[in-house]
Amino acid sequence: MLTSRQKLILKAIIDIYAETAEPVGSKTLMNLPYLNFSSATLRYDMAALEELGYLEKTHTSSGRIPSEKGYRYYVEHLVTRDSDVQNVYPLVDEIFERNQLAREKAIEEAIKLLSDLTNYTAVAVGPDINDARIQKIDLIPLDDKNAVILIVTDKGHVQHQQIHLIDDLSIRDVKEVISTLNDLLTSRYLHDAMRILKEEYAKKELDQFMTLQRQLIDSFIEAFSKFASETFYLSGITNIFDQPEFSNVSHIKKLIDMMDRREIVKLIGSPEGLSIKFKSDIEVIPSNQMTVISMPYFINEDEKGTIALLGPARMNYKKVIPLLEYIAANLAKLYKDEG
Repeated sequence: MLTSRQKLILKAIIDIYAETAEPVGSKTLMNLPYLNFSSATLRYDMAALEELGYLEKTHTSSGRIPSEKGYRYYVEHLVTRDSDVQNVYPLVDEIFERNQLAREKAIEEAIKLLSDLTNYTAVAVGPDINDARIQKIDLIPLDDKNAVILIVTDKGHVQHQQIHLIDDLSIRDVKEVISTLNDLLTSRYLHDAMRILKEEYAKKELDQFMTLQRQLIDSFIEAFSKFASETFYLSGITNIFDQPEFSNVSHIKKLIDMMDRREIVKLIGSPEGLSIKFKSDIEVIPSNQMTVISMPYFINEDEKGTIALLGPARMNYKKVIPLLEYIAANLAKLYKDEG
């Protein structure tokens, strides 16, 4: 059980370290008006916090830095929300007001703003599109040789892909094949659709139009990849590498590769609310100084998305947490307004 003074000291060290990335000593703490204690008293409590596992002593300085245990205690018991963050809320409001009819654009701009304001890497993950079922596949002719394929899901997602007919194929030929595909794929999950397309039955049905078959499968692959890409947003991927904790070239390469393959999606999100994961929670991340903080936004009872920030363990939590909460609330409202 920490004393009130120890809590103040721990909070002060974490707040200062978030700004400076330098170990904090007793002399620095003495300059704070709410820590009007002697240097000996501060050193004693700092030593006690270190012995309890909340602080760590570096080899290069007499000061201390927070441990993972210290950060966990801080975010669970000591962090306060910086009221100054409210000054940037109008920037968030402006994005959502300007993009009321363009949901993807609003998410993209909000994530970029979040990244710019925090100087961390921001991520947004929409509802899991793979849980959607295909409701309808349709063809809209544009002229004799061009048409648009529409794929509609039971959750209201719509994707389109334009095709151009070559050789002697006609729009009537394509309509016939699309009708077959509609019968084949309706009510199927998106994640099963491509597998089904490539099964022998689908190939046999389309044998008479082999050229068209290849073109259609390529078009479906592209359309389904768009479904997936529109649920993932990433901004400020290089921001974390401006932080002194991330100077290891090997770690940087692994992190970039992990983000390129979207493995970060596995590390974020909690249906209960705010989630903060440290090194021991996310062993796949190569740096022991990385933290992932995420916040869900709810679309309906069955669907949710998540926004997250990747940065150093010494994140400015008192600024980051209210920003995440405010943007998440606006994202949820954006989906409701569209529905």
